[in-house]
Amino acid sequence: MADLLEDLVDARIAWISGVLRSWYAESALKQNLRTAMSVEEDRVGNVDFGRAFRDGVGLHPESDPFDWTNRRLDLPGGGWALAGIRYRGGDTLRPFVDVVATTEPATPDGLSRVAGVVVPAYTAFAPLCLRVDAPDPAGLVGLLEADERFGPGCAVDMYVVAGPVEELRDQSRASAYDRVRLRAGDPGPLAERVADVYAELVAQRPEHAQWANPEDVESLTACAEEGLLFEVLVDRVPAGVVASVRYDAHGMTGFSVQELCLDATHRGRHVAAAAMQRLVDELPAEDDDVLWGTIHPGNVPSLRNALSVGRVVVGGYVWVTPRGLPGMVGSVTPG
Repeated sequence: MADLLEDLVDARIAWISGVLRSWYAESALKQNLRTAMSVEEDRVGNVDFGRAFRDGVGLHPESDPFDWTNRRLDLPGGGWALAGIRYRGGDTLRPFVDVVATTEPATPDGLSRVAGVVVPAYTAFAPLCLRVDAPDPAGLVGLLEADERFGPGCAVDMYVVAGPVEELRDQSRASAYDRVRLRAGDPGPLAERVADVYAELVAQRPEHAQWANPEDVESLTACAEEGLLFEVLVDRVPAGVVASVRYDAHGMTGFSVQELCLDATHRGRHVAAAAMQRLVDELPAEDDDVLWGTIHPGNVPSLRNALSVGRVVVGGYVWVTPRGLPGMVGSVTPG
C-alpha cells in the first residue's frame, strides 16, 4: 500500500500551516507525515483492527468489522477522503467521524464535498459531527459558522501549540524562574497528585470536566522512562507536576507536554511559565525538535501560559458539523 501512503502524505501536507513550513524543509515534513500516516494507512480495510475496535467499544456487535476500519471514500470530481469512526474520549455517547486526510482544501466548499459523502457512509454510527486536523482552526471555524451548509456545532476541539526547543530556550525567563526547580519523581505518587489537582479543579468548575483529564500512571511512567517526569518545587516546596515524552506528530518531531498541573496556591503566579521553561531546559532535544501539546479552547490559563513562553498555535482539531447533525457535546467556539 505504498501508493496509498504517499497519497496520504501529499494530501496532509496541503493542510500544514505556514508556521510549520517555516520550521521544516518540505522533505522533512513529508518524512514526518509519512511516519504518522503509516499508522492510519495500516487501519485501512484492516478487519482485525476493526474487530478489536468494535469489540472494545461494545456497540453494534453484529456489524461488519470492515465498517470500523479506516476507509478511503471517493468524492465528486475525482477526489477522495480517508475517514474512520471514532469516539471522543472513548465515550460511546460522543461518536464522530475522523477525516484523516482528504484531497479537498480546508474550506467550506471542500468540507461540504467531504461531508456529502462521509456522513451517509457512517449513518449507522449516528455521528455527531466530523473532525479535521486543520492549519488554522479558529479561522476555519469562523468560515464554517458563516456558511449555511454548516450548523452551530462547528468549534475548535484542541489547539496544537508548539515552539522549536532552541527558540524556546532563548526566551526571556518568567519572573518566577529563579524560585522554581524540578525534581525527578515517581509515577505512582505523582499520578495520585495529578488526580487530586484535577479533582479539585473540576469540583470548583464542573464544566472543566470536558477537558480536564489527568495523566495516569502508565502515561507518567513513559515520561519517567525518558527522564522527563518531574515534581515542581517553588522555594523548595512541592507545587505540582510537569511531564513530557518524545512524540512525533502533526508533521513535527520532538516532545509532547503530557502534564502540567499546579496546586491551587501556586496558580496565577507565573509558576506555570517558569515550570515550562525549566522543562525545556531538561529536554534532550535534537535539531528541528519542538515542544508541542494540545490545549482545549476552554483551558484559557494553559493556552495563555503556552503562548507566554514562546509557543504558537500551529494547527488544531476542528469539529465540522454539517447542518442537520447535532454537533459534539461540550464543544467550545473560540473567542
